[in-house]
Amino acid sequence: MRFRLRCLLLLTACWLVSTAACAVDGASGSLPRVMSTNLCADLLLVSVAAPEQIVSLSRDSRDPAISPIAGLAAAYPSNEGGVEDLLYRQPDIALVYLGWSGGRFRGLLQGQNIEILPVPYPTDWDDALATARKVAAKIGRAEEGAAVADAAARRMRELGRDLPALRSLYLRPGGGSAGTDTYVDDVLHRLGLRNVAAEAGRAGWGVFPLEEIVLHPPDVFLLGYFDQQQPLSASAYARHPLLQRLLARTPRVRLPSRIWGCGGLELVGAAAAIATQVRALDIGPAP
Repeated sequence: MRFRLRCLLLLTACWLVSTAACAVDGASGSLPRVMSTNLCADLLLVSVAAPEQIVSLSRDSRDPAISPIAGLAAAYPSNEGGVEDLLYRQPDIALVYLGWSGGRFRGLLQGQNIEILPVPYPTDWDDALATARKVAAKIGRAEEGAAVADAAARRMRELGRDLPALRSLYLRPGGGSAGTDTYVDDVLHRLGLRNVAAEAGRAGWGVFPLEEIVLHPPDVFLLGYFDQQQPLSASAYARHPLLQRLLARTPRVRLPSRIWGCGGLELVGAAAAIATQVRALDIGPAP
């Protein structure tokens, strides 16, 4: 199972890299110089940009524990995501997270001809596709970005064919889950899986009560971030004896955390990991 996940992570990283590499052929004229200042923006940028227009990626992009593009990122200068980095690199466009303020130094950017482009956190798959197209157009890559988004959309549709409609519960070590109005719920729906948290009437992100899991166990657990070492204080839920007994007798799908946390185009890789493992379980939904 671990070998399979490593392969899926590698394939997803290759998909992210290849989308950028393939887009080079369509590059022409003068493209704006772009840098990204956080990991989610990094993943989006390498998917739609021409490699030569990438000025810098965030420091987190080089961390193999959290980044699926660590190898690719090593080819670019890194940044800490601050105003000082923008002033030093002088990009034409800087991708920042939504809500970025730049603190007390933001005034220094006035008159520097650096456009700040906030990247929203996607709420669902359609949102992720729309954001990719929008950012691609903004950096002079509208046609290439649309092609990448279209390919991702087709792949997502293919992955959802003929999967059993299992009652699936997404769970993190701290008990966190995802109900309606989250990209997790949207991906599960597109794969034909039933989201236990959504069916229980929960919306957004939040802790799923352990007693509900004990009384109504899912057909399959979707475990996110269980592959990462957690502080004891943050993993007490996962270590509870009742949950441990349930996990021991219930089929589990381990989600590749490095391609699950941002909700962007890389969700295709997460969906592929889920679909592959669900098919390998060879079980049907409970009657």
